[in-house]
Amino acid sequence: FKWKKFGLIFNPQTMVDRSWISAYAQAPSTLVLDDVVRVYFACRPPADANGNYVSLSAYADFRRDDLTKLVRVSEKPLLHLGEVGTFDEFGAYFTSVIRKDSDVLAYYVGYTRCESVPFTINIGAAISSDRGDSFTRLGPGPIVPCTLDEPFFLTVPRIRRFDGKWFLWYSAGKRWLQTDKRAEPVY
Repeated sequence: FKWKKFGLIFNPQTMVDRSWISAYAQAPSTLVLDDVVRVYFACRPPADANGNYVSLSAYADFRRDDLTKLVRVSEKPLLHLGEVGTFDEFGAYFTSVIRKDSDVLAYYVGYTRCESVPFTINIGAAISSDRGDSFTRLGPGPIVPCTLDEPFFLTVPRIRRFDGKWFLWYSAGKRWLQTDKRAEPVY
């Protein structure tokens, strides 16, 4: 296997007809379909009047025979923000997708805002029955929440299946470091 550098193949800032994808294409996760490679990513619409952002999920399809050719981009967010007070009220962005039989599972970072630190994040899950075009939450709460041993935040889940067993990796917050400007996470 040898990597081939393509350079920039997708720029969310060029999506003028989708204002909810105005910035970022972060935390990519891929799903290989018959004719395209679908790249799921986190994006952000412009900040609100208070300078606060939300994070959403989208995908971009690229031709399998030429990964530099963009075929299409999702027309709406793949998962709406959570209800008021839920763990994903201000962010629901996919970091890992995988097939399970005829469905597609998405594991995502859900975050909410805090007062003493900028955010807290937990891991949620959603399911798609239409080849990964749209998703529904498995429930209103996280599937992996903070715990006694990991009290700060959990993020960037990666789900994989080996020999019929499912494995989930994630990063956890170790602490918050107070700087002159604001609290910064330590992973």
